[in-house]
Amino acid sequence: MMIRSRMFVLAGMSLMLAAFTMVTGGCATTGINAGQMNLISSAEEVKMGQDLSLEVEKEFEVYQDSEVAAYIDRVGQRLARVSDRPDIRYSFKVIRKDEMNAFALPGGYIYIYTGLLSELDDEAQLAGVLAHEIGHVTARHSTERLSTMYGYQILADLILGENPNMWAEMVVNIFSTGGFLAYSRKNEYEADKLGVWYSSSAGYDPSGVSELLGKLQSMHEREPGKLEELLSTHPPTSDRIDQVGLIIGTFPAGKGERNRSDYEAMKKRLP
Repeated sequence: MMIRSRMFVLAGMSLMLAAFTMVTGGCATTGINAGQMNLISSAEEVKMGQDLSLEVEKEFEVYQDSEVAAYIDRVGQRLARVSDRPDIRYSFKVIRKDEMNAFALPGGYIYIYTGLLSELDDEAQLAGVLAHEIGHVTARHSTERLSTMYGYQILADLILGENPNMWAEMVVNIFSTGGFLAYSRKNEYEADKLGVWYSSSAGYDPSGVSELLGKLQSMHEREPGKLEELLSTHPPTSDRIDQVGLIIGTFPAGKGERNRSDYEAMKKRLP
């Protein structure tokens, strides 16, 4: 009886979501990503991020230095407050891994690697990294990608709890593609743009975003294999530098905080 009831629920959900998709195209109707395919609600997105973050933290070591953690969170929350989704509860954590990488999970769960922190020069560049990842969250790029890939079925699984192993499978996907669900080039350009806006709005020098991209390009030229996987899912760095440069050119030059001394003090505590 329970199995039959659950089958009816799933069938009904399938029909409702199919009808919704036919009428609205399954698109977001508000926000910065209005008109883009997204069948997952904000509340479901946050729940998804919570579950995925648990799997990530089973797989990778979160760096436990309390001062480093507080510093990263302070910068991240400052940026989150000026974002297009200040209402969700963001989490910023450091993964102890010697790689140049950072990523965002659905619902505001953002991670940055110690290897990337070691390569940055000041707080403005850190803000550029975190603001870019916040841009992925505010534009809902991960749930947009999931909606395109899985449609209503993932919603049914999420709501009814039919696939408890799904989160672990997604974490494998994150790190097999060099980034969460291999964002499209359009997504990366959008996150770059939002990163510049959020950095500037939070009072940082937005050129930190372009400086970060410059560092990635220089490292790729010196050690082509080191960033090959990461850059394979991102637009060419030179193109991104050009695009970001055009946006930064609309802001007053030399304005915004850099906070080099605070950043250098934090770097001394890295492994």
